[in-house]
Amino acid sequence: MRKKNVLVIVLTVLLLLSAVVLGVSTVYRVNSVSVRASVVSDEANAEAEELQTLLTAAYDKQSIFSADDSLAKEIVEKFPYFNVTGFEKKYPNLLVVEVTEEAEVYALSVDETNTSYYIVSEKGTVLGIRSDYKNRSDNADNLLITGLQVTGAKGAPIAGDDCIPTLFPFLAKVSSLLEGIRRNIASVEVLRLASSAEETVFKLNTLEGVHIYVRNPSALTEQKAETAVSEYLSMTTEQRLKGMLLISDSSGEVIYDYNQTDEIDP
Repeated sequence: MRKKNVLVIVLTVLLLLSAVVLGVSTVYRVNSVSVRASVVSDEANAEAEELQTLLTAAYDKQSIFSADDSLAKEIVEKFPYFNVTGFEKKYPNLLVVEVTEEAEVYALSVDETNTSYYIVSEKGTVLGIRSDYKNRSDNADNLLITGLQVTGAKGAPIAGDDCIPTLFPFLAKVSSLLEGIRRNIASVEVLRLASSAEETVFKLNTLEGVHIYVRNPSALTEQKAETAVSEYLSMTTEQRLKGMLLISDSSGEVIYDYNQTDEIDP
């Protein structure tokens, strides 16, 4: 009789625990996903709405306890302009996913026909491919980079030329010092004075007219960017209208020279 009573008690406890677990599981299931998007363009608002729909469907009825940001990141990868910057659980059943829009900065021609362009972020990520290179936020031109042979896919780093690993960190440094590279630089050309990497030149064409040549940019890259911006900003108004500023190196030191004639020796 005693064994029977113990069995009844155990079964009752198990049933109660099952009911509690089932109840908690039902209450703490995701039924809503909120996307908080930091955007700089109208297009991104529509993309954020589509993203929220996909995330809501993906997390629907999942236990909020086990939900993590891995699924969100996987889905956001399909939206090259967005990066996940936050993931928060709001109990009992709400997830908040924060995303930030990657701003367009550069454009590179897909091929020699110049009929389509890779639209690229400051870090060198391909955000899209378009027939023009107008910035989708302000409709001004993105900064055109020429002189390179490149390949790319949406959401992936631009690839191809061997100077690319130097180019984007260099431009990022220039941009940070200028508080936005598009404020002062109209376009960038990559020149090859000879076959060696030491004879590669980054040519920055300013909006005023003076050209900044950075020779052998793979050496002392950050220092050359700092010198280029510092000397450019210290120019007189007349100097900025024409001529060239040459940044190079000698014996491990950055050197520079301004000339009213825009002609670089091979």
